[in-house]
Amino acid sequence: MVRLFFSSGFALMTFSAFFFALTDVVIKFVSPSVTATEIAFFRFAVGGTVLLAFMLSRRISLRGNQTYLLVLRGVIGFFAFFFLLKSIAMIPLADAMVLFHTFPVFATFFSFLVLREPVGKWEILLIAVGLIGIYVLLEPGSHAHNMGDIFGLLGGCFAGLAVTLIRKVKQTNGALVIYLYFCLVGGIMCFPVLLKDFQIPSFQQFILLILLGFAFLAAQLLMIQGFTLCKASEGSVILMSELVFAGIAGVFVFREPLSHSFFLGAVLVLGSGVGLNLVQRRHRQSMLSQKGGKTSIGSA
Repeated sequence: MVRLFFSSGFALMTFSAFFFALTDVVIKFVSPSVTATEIAFFRFAVGGTVLLAFMLSRRISLRGNQTYLLVLRGVIGFFAFFFLLKSIAMIPLADAMVLFHTFPVFATFFSFLVLREPVGKWEILLIAVGLIGIYVLLEPGSHAHNMGDIFGLLGGCFAGLAVTLIRKVKQTNGALVIYLYFCLVGGIMCFPVLLKDFQIPSFQQFILLILLGFAFLAAQLLMIQGFTLCKASEGSVILMSELVFAGIAGVFVFREPLSHSFFLGAVLVLGSGVGLNLVQRRHRQSMLSQKGGKTSIGSA
């Protein structure tokens, strides 16, 4: 049964999404009394410590390639996570998660700028759909802008850039090394703020923060293993079920209402993300087939 579970990409990605949603719920629960910097530090400290011990015990090299890109990815990833924490603390959980999951739209934009990947007409159309979804979610005519909305969008923007950098560093680095650098860089960036404003958590808060760190690590490892068993575009779509889990928790745990504009905006944003994944998958497959055709011709 266990072996069957770990051989199913769908099951691994679904459980990864569940654990990510669990971290969202814990963050929402502790954020009124614990600062975003402390939450982030515990995530990075637990993940980095466990991963470092595992890699040393298995004699996996800690030295990455293109170190400057690994560090830059860590810095960008830290800001994406920090803005997400601020957003979850300030607005309904479901709203924060949908705004954060605009990152495929930003990733497409940054892939064009950083990786020089072409953007086709379908991708431009899907980006426009995602931007309309953001507009609907923010409801600019119905209420004053909440900083939580801005933080959610900033989180999505930085996450899109982080995803783009991950695609670059994955060419020469393994997933464990990339995540280890993320934890190390994130922990270092938290430390100066903690020295100034650290508040000793209560026993309950401490236990929740430790569990939060392990939940993040479990979600990350399940995701890494899941991506080895399913296509990247399919895995990315399955991971979006995090929004379903988080939305259910928002309604039943935190009693947060869901408006009609939320459902419409969420459908547009998620539809845009799914569409971009599928279009980019087809584009990469066509590029690989073209390269394969050239190689066959050359070898003939």
